[in-house]
Amino acid sequence: MHKLGRYTIGIIIISCALITACSRQSEPVGPKFSGRLLLLAGENPSGANLLEVNAAGSTYNYSIVTSGVFEAAASPDRTRLLYTTKDGILLRDLRSGAVKTLVKGENYCLAWSPDGNRFSYKQQPPANEKAPGSEGGGPAKLYFSDLDGKTKLIWEDLFADPGTVNSPGQPSLLERAANSSGCAQWIAPDRLVFDRFLGTLPKQRKSGEVLKPNTTTLAILSDSVKLSDTDRKWSIESICQVGSAAVLRPHDQAQPILMAKNLEPLKTLDPSPASCSGCRFVGFAAQSCVPFFIEDATSTRSELFYLNPTNWQRQRGTRIEHTFSGTAKVLIKSSARLMIVGDVPATLLLVDTESGEFVPFFPKSSGSTANPELLSPRPVVWIEN
Repeated sequence: MHKLGRYTIGIIIISCALITACSRQSEPVGPKFSGRLLLLAGENPSGANLLEVNAAGSTYNYSIVTSGVFEAAASPDRTRLLYTTKDGILLRDLRSGAVKTLVKGENYCLAWSPDGNRFSYKQQPPANEKAPGSEGGGPAKLYFSDLDGKTKLIWEDLFADPGTVNSPGQPSLLERAANSSGCAQWIAPDRLVFDRFLGTLPKQRKSGEVLKPNTTTLAILSDSVKLSDTDRKWSIESICQVGSAAVLRPHDQAQPILMAKNLEPLKTLDPSPASCSGCRFVGFAAQSCVPFFIEDATSTRSELFYLNPTNWQRQRGTRIEHTFSGTAKVLIKSSARLMIVGDVPATLLLVDTESGEFVPFFPKSSGSTANPELLSPRPVVWIEN
C-alpha cells in the first residue's frame, strides 16, 4: 500500500505538471517587437512630432526626438534620416544622433538614391514669386543634392505646382508632403523618374525644347542633367530601394496593380498584372523586394498576402481581424514575419504576417481619449536588432 500511495502521488504530480504546461502552451502569444521605431505623429499645421519607440518589457515607451517635422525619409541602410521643417532639410545620424542642415527653404518630396549618397526634393519658392494663373507661390522646382548640401536643379515647372493652381492660398508643407504624386523616384544611383504635367499648354518651350503636355520623364544625372520623355502610361506607386521591383498603375485609373522588375526601358515597359483585384499595395519587406498587399474581406476583416518576387504569383494569405484605411502606413521587417501599421486616428499595431495576430503598441484604457501626441501615426523607419 505504501508503494501504491507513492505511485499515486507521483502520477498526480506529473499530471499537474502536464496540465500546467499544456495550459501555458495554449495561451495565445502575440507578436513581439524589438529594435527602435521612428514615426511621425500628431496633427499640427506647424508640423508633426518625430517620435522614437522602444520596447520596455511587456510595454513600449516613446519619446519626442524633435517637433515641427513635415516629412521624413530613412536612408536605404536605415542609418540616416532626412526630414523637413519650415526652415529646411536636415540630416540626422540615427547612430550618433548628430544633426546638420543641408538645404534651407520650404521643401518636400524627399527621396533617397539607392546607394544613399544623394537625395531629391521639391522646393516651393516664396509667395512673392508668383506663377502664371496662380494665387500661391512660384513654380515648384525639383532638385537633387549630395550629403554635403551641394544641389543641382533637375526641373522647374513652368507653371505652379498642382497644389497651388487656382487656389486661394498655398497648401501647407504638411499637405504637400502628404501628397506624393509628382514626386521623383530613384531607379539607379544616377537616374530618377518623375512626371511632368503641363496641363493645357503643351507647346511651351524651355531652352529650345518643345514640351509635351504630360510625360513620364527619366533624368540622367551627370555633369549636366539629361531628360528623356516617354508617354505617361503608368503611375509609379513604389520602387524597392534595395533591388529591382516597382509597383505601378495605369495613370488614368486605380486598377489594376502592375508589377515590373525595373523601370529602365520606359518606352518599352510592359509590366505584369499583380494577382489580385481590388487589393492595395502596403509595402516591400525591408532589405528585400517582397511586395505585400491587403484586401478587405469583410467590414471587420482583412486578408494580407505577398507576391513571389520571381514570378509575381500570389502566395498564401493571412486573415487579420482588423481593417485598415487607405492611408495606413506600413513597415515590414526584413524577415517579412512582422509588420507595423500606423493608421488614423491613433492606431499603431504590430502584426504577425503569418498568423494574423496583432497587438497595439499603446492600448487605450476603456473610456479614455487618444493621446494627441499619437494621432495619425506614420511609421518612418524600423531599426532592427
